[in-house]
Amino acid sequence: MKAKTFLILPAFIVGGTAFSALAQTDSNPPMTNVVTAPKPHVVDVPQPAQPGATTPGADETDPAKIADFKERFKQGNALQDAGRLIEARKIYDGILAEDPNARGSLFEAGETSMRLGEMAKADVYLSRLHELEPNFAPAIELLIQVNQALKRDVKVELLIRDFAALRQSGNAPDLAASLCFVRERVDLGQQVVVISQFFDYMQDPNTVWMAEVFDPGGQLKRRLLLNYDAAATQALRAKDASLANAQVFTWFEHVIKSGQVTGVNAYLQIFALPDYQKFRSAMFVILANPPKPIYSAPVDATQH
Repeated sequence: MKAKTFLILPAFIVGGTAFSALAQTDSNPPMTNVVTAPKPHVVDVPQPAQPGATTPGADETDPAKIADFKERFKQGNALQDAGRLIEARKIYDGILAEDPNARGSLFEAGETSMRLGEMAKADVYLSRLHELEPNFAPAIELLIQVNQALKRDVKVELLIRDFAALRQSGNAPDLAASLCFVRERVDLGQQVVVISQFFDYMQDPNTVWMAEVFDPGGQLKRRLLLNYDAAATQALRAKDASLANAQVFTWFEHVIKSGQVTGVNAYLQIFALPDYQKFRSAMFVILANPPKPIYSAPVDATQH
């Protein structure tokens, strides 16, 4: 499994004066299907966590069958990379018809279904893979995105809980090195918004959620972050004993020019962590109509 790399820049903290909380709304902007961008295939066949496990579920005593599966799987990968998604999925389905436990085909058929906007189908493939390989982190991450798109909030939270537990267990080394995971991808036509959730906002860089906006060519255009502000939290609690459990969160935006971060704007502070849907709604409001910054600073891109 290939390690995932996330570009995380330092948090810029605003302390002192408290600012009024951001008004929340439960309304969401119009959008098309949630999609996943093309990515390199994890491996020819995603490897199970158990030591010694090897094939996509084919009869391990039949080398000819294994070779046939791998060749067909490779053909499916090539079609998928070429954007011929329906044809690619037919190949994966053909393998699965002969072997329902073919891990590689389950994973790629699930991702292909996501890219086609067929989330219910994606859930079937990926859920089966998750049953077979509960420690295969990429399948869990895609399942979170699928169920987010299907508005299955309870299942999303259960998957996130299991994802965090897997990260803590040490059974997925690549995951242990990741600070965050993709929770949702939203296609708005001329741009795609990728929303990542951090495993622990109490740890550096103190980010809860990050929303990145990409153009059709994959160029990063905007990045919003909701960060926990430890300094402002301590100051607020020291002022008023009744706020002993209060937490301060600040909305930031990294100013992007030619794909590089050149500055940071701090917009608003809020005094309680919103749930995901409220964060999501507020994010779209800020993207559409950025408020006046309460703090701005340049960033030397050569330092990152």
